[in-house]
Amino acid sequence: MGIFNTGVPLGSVICFGLFGKMGTLWGWRTPILLTGIYALITAILLLSFYQLPSSQTLENEKRGGLYQSLAEMGYPIWWVGISWLWFNAAFISFATFAPNFFFQKGYTIEQSGFLTGIPLLGSLFLSPFMGYFVDRFRHQEWLIAIGGIALSILILSFNFSSSFLLLVTLMGIFSAMIPAPIYSLPPELLKPENLGLGFGVISTCSSIGLFIAPYLIGKARDLTGSYGFSFVFISLFFLLTVISIFFVHRRTKQTPKKP
Repeated sequence: MGIFNTGVPLGSVICFGLFGKMGTLWGWRTPILLTGIYALITAILLLSFYQLPSSQTLENEKRGGLYQSLAEMGYPIWWVGISWLWFNAAFISFATFAPNFFFQKGYTIEQSGFLTGIPLLGSLFLSPFMGYFVDRFRHQEWLIAIGGIALSILILSFNFSSSFLLLVTLMGIFSAMIPAPIYSLPPELLKPENLGLGFGVISTCSSIGLFIAPYLIGKARDLTGSYGFSFVFISLFFLLTVISIFFVHRRTKQTPKKP
């Protein structure tokens, strides 16, 4: 899961680092066109080379329906999903509005994109290490708590500090403490036959956060005329990430282990 979670930050760093320059040189349609071409190539490669193992095909035929599987999963996986929802809500809100915030502070479009992409570098380089740490020591909830609380404080600091390079660099370090631990939890909470559905729950929750949060943060910006309250809301999202994951911790502690 640590290696898996290097994919999103790598793609995002490329986008934030290069697309602003491309848009300036060749027009805003160029980055969108390149994104569409890449998505098409990825879909073709997946359809061409991916095959479901025959053993898993036989297992799928023996399983019950969706509602039965949802009932078997229990509530802990939903708290993992909700925690992931808040983290993605916070991160997409920052990534959406930080470029304009930096631009208003006097940075160029290219510099604004670069600063916005730096928080993703932490996940790119540190996610494998965090995955290794989880494998050896577990206690995912504490890693997520440290990362979430630190990110909450750092986001609030944008209202009081102009040391933006330092802030985004620290964000990159602490943001790496959340994705790999989150994605390592489903195998500990679910039976193997429900893992796919569990990851589906996490992805659904993530999409809800990605869809709703930018609107709320943008609305706060429009109503107040500044990003002050927007950063407060983003900070709150990071805190809710921490609170939600400790509901998972309590529930798993109360669940007796099967022999």
